[in-house]
Amino acid sequence: TNYIYMSCLLISKASAKNFDFSFFYEKFNEYYPNSKQPDSEFLQWLIGFSEAEGSFIIAKRGDLSFVITQSTRDIECLNYIKDNLGFGKVIKQSVKQCTHRYIVQDIKNLFLISLIFNGNMVFPTRNARFLTFLSSLNEKLLKSNSAMIKPLHNCLLPSLKDNWISGITDGEGSFTCSLLSNSNSYRFRFILTKKWEANKPVLNHIVNIFNEYSAKGCVVTHSVNNVWEVRINGVKNCKGLFTYFDQYNLKTKKLNSYFKWKLIHSKLINGDHLNEVTRQELVTLVKQVNKYI
Repeated sequence: TNYIYMSCLLISKASAKNFDFSFFYEKFNEYYPNSKQPDSEFLQWLIGFSEAEGSFIIAKRGDLSFVITQSTRDIECLNYIKDNLGFGKVIKQSVKQCTHRYIVQDIKNLFLISLIFNGNMVFPTRNARFLTFLSSLNEKLLKSNSAMIKPLHNCLLPSLKDNWISGITDGEGSFTCSLLSNSNSYRFRFILTKKWEANKPVLNHIVNIFNEYSAKGCVVTHSVNNVWEVRINGVKNCKGLFTYFDQYNLKTKKLNSYFKWKLIHSKLINGDHLNEVTRQELVTLVKQVNKYI
């Protein structure tokens, strides 16, 4: 797995240091000459969010689709994606589970979606799945005598100057705080979780670049086998995250959690956890942080 990742990394350093959407824009302008292009900041966020919540699906009968599923409570996020891309549709997936999905199924727009992700993905395991999907799409294109997409096997590394971390956080990150019942102590954390050891070097990279903002963290093993966490602990370290997330905004209801988490941070700095009355107010606020997730 490390060899696979390092191969991706070496290629990315040699040929593609930043997200590159030039092929996508060229084809988008051909398909939709009168439509507004999605900006690169949105596309960076979309890749990060999709590497958490998106699926490149190959059905048994050969049908292809790109799907992002969310709770119906966050349907605004799916509409945001549809409105920015200008194609695809948002449909109800399950009344019982209260979920909706953004879905693209037609070859024309799957071609565009693939151009967004080709050569622009970060996690090796997600890139491998995408390349399998792209192979099936290219087979369909070949059979219809249409132009195919040359697979780009490189993986990129995100920076603090793009929206990818915001996107992956919307999908798999969490802002947490817990107040201990037997003392005045508390735990204040940012956590980002990902499965598969092949993806661990990306998490190490995220920890390293957040050090630039004095947000010191570490990568630790999760209680679930083969799952890893970026963990940044404490009000001092977490304060450094504000520099990034205040500039590169979250797009889901997790944004509300972030605002509450920041408010809790200021109250902890003010010592509200040391007073019996204000501590109870903090307990109530803490319970609201991840209420809509």
